[in-house]
Amino acid sequence: MKKLLLAILVSVAVLPLFAQGRSGLQVGLNLGTNMRFGKDVSLRPGFDGALDLRYVFLSPMGYSSRVGLQVGVGLGYMTSFQHSSITSQTDIAASSVSGGTPVVVPIRYTVSADADYQDKQWELTIPLMLSFRFGAFALDLGPRFAIGISPTYSLTLRNGSVDAYLVDYDVHITDDRSIGFIPSEGLSYGGSVSGTPFALYGVAALGYEWRLGQKGAPVSRYNSPHALESTYRTVTLQFVAEFPFWQSAQAAMPNVSLSATAFPAPQVSLPALGKPVCLGVRVAYTIFPGTDKRYRCYCFR
Repeated sequence: MKKLLLAILVSVAVLPLFAQGRSGLQVGLNLGTNMRFGKDVSLRPGFDGALDLRYVFLSPMGYSSRVGLQVGVGLGYMTSFQHSSITSQTDIAASSVSGGTPVVVPIRYTVSADADYQDKQWELTIPLMLSFRFGAFALDLGPRFAIGISPTYSLTLRNGSVDAYLVDYDVHITDDRSIGFIPSEGLSYGGSVSGTPFALYGVAALGYEWRLGQKGAPVSRYNSPHALESTYRTVTLQFVAEFPFWQSAQAAMPNVSLSATAFPAPQVSLPALGKPVCLGVRVAYTIFPGTDKRYRCYCFR
């Protein structure tokens, strides 16, 4: 991964210096869904969307192919879900007094419940892509950096049961009032993610590119001499897949404490969060300004 990232950074730095091509500006909209994959996790789709502005550079490569780069900045919003059916076991040493003598009573709590997790955040996104154009087919590959803004999470436990096993006495106690309980409406927890989460995604986008009306001299091929001098515009539709390679921080499933009176409160250990894999579409509009005044004047004759 480090070698791939280094290669992309070097390509971004040197390609415009040594290649003859066209520079343009692109406005793009990404819309999709994400799903967290993990052990003992039920798939539930979330939302992933972003609007960005990119600098685009494309250079001729062969008869009708081009290669280049895209770099930009954008603002996105994402929310993800995770449903897990859990069985959590916790050992607690409770202190009591028997005949004036302190006694330690081992208690083994077993909690079963359905855990519904959700997180939300705005993102500052920085895409850095290698672009390939094979005729009208468009392929973009590269990393996307994301900086989380005001991330929050919520957690709800439902359909729960609590059992307290007194190890020394071989007795099970199921009195909800004593050992803790999960009401029918569920127990809810929530808060903000500590720190500023950073993430690095690998992105692959494949689709089709339409070339709009030409302003300037007629162009028969993308790589003809006139293509480097006349203004043209494109609309691109791509299918996009994203996978997180690295995340600095995210809302971890907390160990939550259930309500209790006579006994120490049981702790519920929840499963780790799965990684959100994002699938969606991207629609982009790009304009490549003309570079020769002769062809700009040609338009108005």
